[in-house]
Amino acid sequence: MGQSIAPIIIGIVIVLAIAVAVLIFLLVQLQKKLRIFMNGKDGANLENTLSDLTDKVAGIEQTLQAHKQGLEYIDARVKRSIRGYSLVRYNAYDNAGGEQSFASGLLDEHGDGYVLSVITNRNHVGVYAKKVSSGTPDTTLTTEEQDALNEAKQPLQL
Repeated sequence: MGQSIAPIIIGIVIVLAIAVAVLIFLLVQLQKKLRIFMNGKDGANLENTLSDLTDKVAGIEQTLQAHKQGLEYIDARVKRSIRGYSLVRYNAYDNAGGEQSFASGLLDEHGDGYVLSVITNRNHVGVYAKKVSSGTPDTTLTTEEQDALNEAKQPLQL
């Protein structure tokens, strides 16, 4: 039996030697990769690379914050800009043709704004502005002014 165990032990030793050789080869490859990784870009070490990346991230965060503030400013301006508008032309006087008079509704996103009226005849032009808050006029409107306000409110869904 002593002779039959010897080839088995020799086979196991050979297999183990091959496994050790493969592991040594893999370890050398891993050491090369680790050396390249630790040297970083242009020969800098990993600590310097991480420091540079941290600085870049901080710069990106500052830029992001500036963009966020810029967008908030633009959003506030857009909300106050004219979003609903209309123009209703009409004849204010029976003897004046051509629908030279008009009423115009001008509203922001919140329904705040004005109804402007221009009443025209041969000898006179009258310009009137009536304030609107949250889609409701502060004073009584003429039929044409109310039509202009209703048309200006449609895109705002007030």
